[in-house]
Amino acid sequence: MSRLADLNFFAKLGAAFALMILAWLAPDWRWGLPYAALIVAGLVLVRVPGLRGYLKGAGLLTLMVIVSWMINLTIQGLAPLDALGVAAKMAARLVATTALFYFVMETSSPGAILAACSAARLPPIVTLVLSLLFGIIPMLRDEFERIADAQRARGMEIDDVSFLRKLRFALARGVPLLVQAIRTAHAISFSLSLYGFDLGTKRSTWRRVGWWIEPAMSFREPHK
Repeated sequence: MSRLADLNFFAKLGAAFALMILAWLAPDWRWGLPYAALIVAGLVLVRVPGLRGYLKGAGLLTLMVIVSWMINLTIQGLAPLDALGVAAKMAARLVATTALFYFVMETSSPGAILAACSAARLPPIVTLVLSLLFGIIPMLRDEFERIADAQRARGMEIDDVSFLRKLRFALARGVPLLVQAIRTAHAISFSLSLYGFDLGTKRSTWRRVGWWIEPAMSFREPHK
């Protein structure tokens, strides 16, 4: 797992995009479902952190997509079995997409993203957006789990309850999560201003960046 964390961020991002395109090109659910299952099995194989929480979310996403699409397509006059096939195909695409980018987020530290962006000489605004996008989502996910732990500590039963109640409790976490997201964004912007971050200033990195990103500064004797 540590070796995957050192892989170049753009190599992982490019691979995720390529595999995502294959998922969306699957002709029907008979191809899409095994492909999505294979990608999720890959996450299990490489032991991506926080996988249990992702699997719960993926299961909820799959159920919501299938139910909503079946209702919509049935109202439009499609046969139930045909509607189920279309809904399953869309659910497989979304699971494959979220699984791939979950892998990228969980195996890419903000420092590694910054190093890869600096080595690629990307504009500062692009570097900032990528770092915040792939760095803040895991933080918000951890905050979501902390809110759930706080609910349990207050005696709220959120595990052994019906699906509708679980969904209601999950939506109830949205307000404190939004507040925490605003606080986190303010803290990040304040920290950047303290360190003199300027979008017009180009920055370099002390890491050696290739297909792999060195995790620490390397000291080598200069060539004579």
